[in-house]
Amino acid sequence: MPITVHAYTSLENDEVRSQLERLYDTSPEFGDGQDAVEQLEQHLNQYTLLYTAEFNTKLIGAIWCTGQGESRTLEYIVVHPANRGRGVAERLVSEVCRMEEAKGVNQFEPGCGAIHRCLAHLDKL
Repeated sequence: MPITVHAYTSLENDEVRSQLERLYDTSPEFGDGQDAVEQLEQHLNQYTLLYTAEFNTKLIGAIWCTGQGESRTLEYIVVHPANRGRGVAERLVSEVCRMEEAKGVNQFEPGCGAIHRCLAHLDKL
């Protein structure tokens, strides 16, 4: 399944916001998708980027990348239930690492066990 990865610094696009809310509705880390998006908007002003995995213009995965300098914390990864088990999370983490390394980042911290497994498999710990 080919995915494209996009970075967002704001959620001004209503379609992205709507898809993101539906995606994070499936995440146990937030009360619901609206709660996740509200928290994300607060963090986007504080050294946080949102990276999304998209397939045929649909958001199927997302992850937050937080930090400054040479280190980033990757957290709040979510993959749409219909796309789980297809390697989307690992491809998303891999592409985020590649894009951040191009900016001079050389250290990644996992925000959860799933991200830790991805980073370990990619030899990024």
